[in-house]
Amino acid sequence: MNAPPFWRHLAALGARKDDPPEERRRLSVANQGAAIEAISCGAFAVGYFLSGPGFRLLAASSASVALCQVVALALARGGRRTLAKVMVLLPVHALVLMAALRLGLSAGVHAYFFLLVAVSFLVFGDQERILRALFAMLSVGSAAFVCAFAPVEGGGSGLTPMGARRLDVVSAVAVAVTIIVIVDLFATDTTRAEASLAESHAQSERLLLNILPASISARLKDNDAAIADGFAEVTVLFADLVGFTELSQQLTPAALVDMLNHVFSAFDDLAEKLGLEKIKTIGDCYMVAAGLPTARPDHAEATAMMALGMRDALARINRERGYTLKLRIGLHTGPVIAGVIGKRKFIYDLWGDTVNTASRMESSGIDNQIQVTRAVHDKLEGKFDLEPRGTIKVKGKGELETFFLRGKLP
Repeated sequence: MNAPPFWRHLAALGARKDDPPEERRRLSVANQGAAIEAISCGAFAVGYFLSGPGFRLLAASSASVALCQVVALALARGGRRTLAKVMVLLPVHALVLMAALRLGLSAGVHAYFFLLVAVSFLVFGDQERILRALFAMLSVGSAAFVCAFAPVEGGGSGLTPMGARRLDVVSAVAVAVTIIVIVDLFATDTTRAEASLAESHAQSERLLLNILPASISARLKDNDAAIADGFAEVTVLFADLVGFTELSQQLTPAALVDMLNHVFSAFDDLAEKLGLEKIKTIGDCYMVAAGLPTARPDHAEATAMMALGMRDALARINRERGYTLKLRIGLHTGPVIAGVIGKRKFIYDLWGDTVNTASRMESSGIDNQIQVTRAVHDKLEGKFDLEPRGTIKVKGKGELETFFLRGKLP
């Protein structure tokens, strides 16, 4: 049902943004039920009034119940939702009981009790289960009481057999239509809530996949234990923006974050294109790896292409935005341990000497150069242009033979 805006606003009276979808649906049904009852009871009041003096009490009662539904909407709008739900049901229950006893069984008014049972379950939630049970039992008990003690014909009301038959038909149609409308409203709200929930779930999935690899995400859903995997051979890349600290003192916070976002987003696109796994960013440092969480034989070649692509991407961004940024990049190949630890703000991280060595290749490198170890050189030899740098002293590692990656061979 594509309801008009004013009706959707009415249905949402009293709803809060932090309400669970189920409570919003129940409140929506209660509000729309109150509006429907206000209209129908107002119509019955006019009909009873025009039927003659014998129906004036029922006309006044129907008008009063219509007014009670307006009060129920006002209570919902004011946040007194449980009281609003009671106001929706209780006056209608009293009116149906009075009308059934006054008009007799032949009028069929007691059929409304079955509608009230259904509405009780639709508007009261688990936290209001006592009220739900009380109203359901009250409706069933009142129906039984009317069937046992109400006259078949309307005693003293002046209702003719033909009038009773017409009222019976009207009551049956009104009950059926009201049930159809309420169920349709509830089903529509449920479908809308389920669609919203599905979209929220999909968004959560997308956010999770932006943090963790798909295979790791799936494992965490099945088991909340710490994840740790060993990989015999991967290639790790560290990249650092040279001169970033000095530049950060010259830029506003918004401009600084915009610059980092632009640069790292370009790196992210490149990593996705080459099938590498971004591990994390630490300040102005960018870390990526190939060969995990799924092993691949070309991990060194893919990471070398990533390093060359990052350098080209930064040069393009410098031209486009007027920056003077430079990169130091370091690569190393070897075994690592990868996994997810902790309970909050977790990431897929790497540990081991390979990670430390790749970091040292970056920190001991030269601006706008890609420094690699002998292990990486042996993987890339014959496919990439590698220039020996010689042996350098690396903190925590001693003397290491390193090379500069210049480009890909034809």
